[in-house]
Amino acid sequence: MNKCIIILLLCYLTAANLLFAQIAADFKADTTVICEGYSLHFTDQSISDTITNWLWNFGDTASHELDTSILQNPVHAYNTEGVYTVSLTASNFNYSNKKEKLNYILVRKLPDAIFTFTDTMFLPSYIFCFHGTVLNRDDSSYKYYWSFNQTSYQQGDTIAINTFPAAGNYVVSFMADAGAGCKDTVYNTVQVNDVLEAPNIFSPNNDGINDVFIVKSNGANEFELYVFNRWGATVYLETARRLQWDGRTSAGIKLPCGTYFYYITSPDIKEYKKAGVILLVK
Repeated sequence: MNKCIIILLLCYLTAANLLFAQIAADFKADTTVICEGYSLHFTDQSISDTITNWLWNFGDTASHELDTSILQNPVHAYNTEGVYTVSLTASNFNYSNKKEKLNYILVRKLPDAIFTFTDTMFLPSYIFCFHGTVLNRDDSSYKYYWSFNQTSYQQGDTIAINTFPAAGNYVVSFMADAGAGCKDTVYNTVQVNDVLEAPNIFSPNNDGINDVFIVKSNGANEFELYVFNRWGATVYLETARRLQWDGRTSAGIKLPCGTYFYYITSPDIKEYKKAGVILLVK
């Protein structure tokens, strides 16, 4: 009799455990940001002793019948940019539980990177200013990387300034990274010249336009600038890697309008010599 009661009690407890078995559905994706056409691997992380069925919904109605899966750990490819809500319903023969993650997957277009560069009169010839952008950028963030030596990348912004070590041709690359390998890299060859150039007129009147006589050099070597008036007297002398003159004497006295003469040389390299005429106007 006692044996029968024990057997019945065990059967009752077993049935009760099966009847009231609880499920806490949960899952994760190997990443939540991808590019169009990339595939994601989803992993079931539901908690329960007995799960027999899985029903996934990837929120991707454009994929039609591929929008759902009954595998425990499925793979799904998203082919259209957008934000997607994903859900998993885990169940057994008498209980089910659904986990939904709103706006869980961000699908982005493969970035189309481009960059331009400039070598202006206001910068030494070895210094270039670079500006990169993404032509098809969206509202989400990007990471940007520059390489000026083709051996390593440095994370930065869309604007970069680089000083090259010498004259020559350099391959510069710009990378825009939208996440999870969703990136584009563009390359350009930059020709760096060793120059020594000077304007022939300037107007130091504080109007913000051509106020300073700027000598464009490579910015690496040291130069000497001599400015003479029409009687041959030295009115200004400067030694620097980047030469400029504001129309004053070395003592800071404003000079009158007129014609002046300059001579540029370098204590570093003898070939660096240049002479010319400057017209100072106001």
